[in-house]
Amino acid sequence: MGIKFGEIDSAQIIENEYRIGVLEHILEYLANNNSSLVKPSESDIRSMREKVVEKLAKKYPGSGIKLN
Repeated sequence: MGIKFGEIDSAQIIENEYRIGVLEHILEYLANNNSSLVKPSESDIRSMREKVVEKLAKKYPGSGIKLN
């Protein structure tokens, strides 16, 4: 078990950043190589971010997670 930041383990943070980085590269590749791909609007992206933050805040209630 690694260092904890509130309720979040540091090893999990690194694992999550790795996975997110891979997903970002995959999505960027797909978006750049599929001109007919329907992409989310800025409003859609904002809504997705809000939903993710809401879920994280529920999962880690003592961590003070909020969208800036």
